[in-house]
Amino acid sequence: MSSGTRILVATLISALFLLIYDIFVIRPRVEKQKQQLAKQSEQHLKGTEEKILEKPQINLSDNDIFRTPTGLTSFTPIDDDFLKVIFSWGIIENVELKGFKLKVDLPDNFYYEKPFRFAFLKPDSKTEIIPTRFDLYGNTIIFFSESLSFVVSYSKVSKYVFDLDINLFGDIVDVIPVFYSRKSQNDNPEIIASTPNIKNVKDVKSGNIVDFFGEKGRYFSFLVMPSCKVYFSSQNENFSTFSCDRIISKGFAELKMRFFAGPKIEDELQVFHKQASDVAKFGFLHPISKFIVASLEFINSFVGNLGFSIIILSLLVRLIFTPLNIVSLKSMKKLKDIQPEIEKIKQKYKDDKERISREIFELYRREKINPFSGCLPLLIQIPIFIALYQALLNSIDLRHAPFILWIKDLSSPDTLFSLKLGSWVFEFHLLPVLMGATFLVQQLISPQTSEDISFKIVFNYLMPIMFIFILWNAPAGLHLYWITMNILSILHQLIFIRK
Repeated sequence: MSSGTRILVATLISALFLLIYDIFVIRPRVEKQKQQLAKQSEQHLKGTEEKILEKPQINLSDNDIFRTPTGLTSFTPIDDDFLKVIFSWGIIENVELKGFKLKVDLPDNFYYEKPFRFAFLKPDSKTEIIPTRFDLYGNTIIFFSESLSFVVSYSKVSKYVFDLDINLFGDIVDVIPVFYSRKSQNDNPEIIASTPNIKNVKDVKSGNIVDFFGEKGRYFSFLVMPSCKVYFSSQNENFSTFSCDRIISKGFAELKMRFFAGPKIEDELQVFHKQASDVAKFGFLHPISKFIVASLEFINSFVGNLGFSIIILSLLVRLIFTPLNIVSLKSMKKLKDIQPEIEKIKQKYKDDKERISREIFELYRREKINPFSGCLPLLIQIPIFIALYQALLNSIDLRHAPFILWIKDLSSPDTLFSLKLGSWVFEFHLLPVLMGATFLVQQLISPQTSEDISFKIVFNYLMPIMFIFILWNAPAGLHLYWITMNILSILHQLIFIRK
């Protein structure tokens, strides 16, 4: 295999990896988010809720389950600089996360609308206990029903973690706690459960014990951890159901719940539960992504614009890899210089492929050339590229960060204009085109390691076009990084050629 073919194979493998990652990871996320944002009303759901042990049967849609009980008002037990929680009997009516942008250039807070509900069922009839009146004492609400009274109190634990404590009083306390976790219509959410590994509930079997459950979105999470042993029961399109063992006690019983409602920040998630920090992981290159985010935040503390911070980060990465790039350019130049000798070897031993390989290998050894060094910089930088991709998609620190001109959000594709024909909408992104153009120039001025015309066509022309389509819907920040790296590579090669 010639050196040019080796470089082409290595580059094609890299492109294939990016294509597979985009098709099976990024595009499903984007499509799922579009579908969630397009919903204007909630659908009624079918099916029966199956509970383990007592197995209460409830055929209700989420509209029915999350309907505020008639005659009971809403309360605001928590309202500070980070959270505002509105509560009615059994339902977290609204959670407001303060200080975050909901949309680009719109300084609005982030909301969870009715994300969670608990209920107490009677074991004999499987009907729900609904209070008929209440008394309010500060952050404590006392609800009264025919057979039981419930003392409900809230307390803050940290910025985004709070506790709910329910004390049940009656001659005989005999109930089955049931919990409903509902998916919001924003932030590309999924309902998860810790078993103890965090999984989408579609991968959790009915009856499995879970440590905590809730919603994980692109940037935010709403998680619940009851004090009882919790079992996963069933999943519908918009909500999932969990239940506890039957609680039987004379006179008094207690049920506590801890909540996390906020951005996916590891330190805050660990306050909620040590395993919950996994919710904030960016992906399989999490350590690199985390380092990139920390570096960008540090640079941004001086620059004040995340786009320019990405450009500076690109300069630093290029500087770090400069020695390797120099070795690569020298190796490619040597490969170009010995192409006539390689062609002579191929002509001389054209009927003996094994002899051709031996002679070319000997030529490399004699000239001290490593045929793979030309593609090493690209292969080594791919993890950085993928890690930045994951960070831009999931980091709350990079969410909706603007750059300049039409680039309003570095965590999303840059849309210069849109064309709509009926139901079909085409969004034109300029940065992928600029990335492809700079990639093309870089390939054309690079030392050509093969005289094969087909190799030149594929490597110099088709590869840049292919990358444009592969990364068409990638975040603008990723294209900005690649464009900067390409321009730096072009300048480096021009300087190297003049020498």
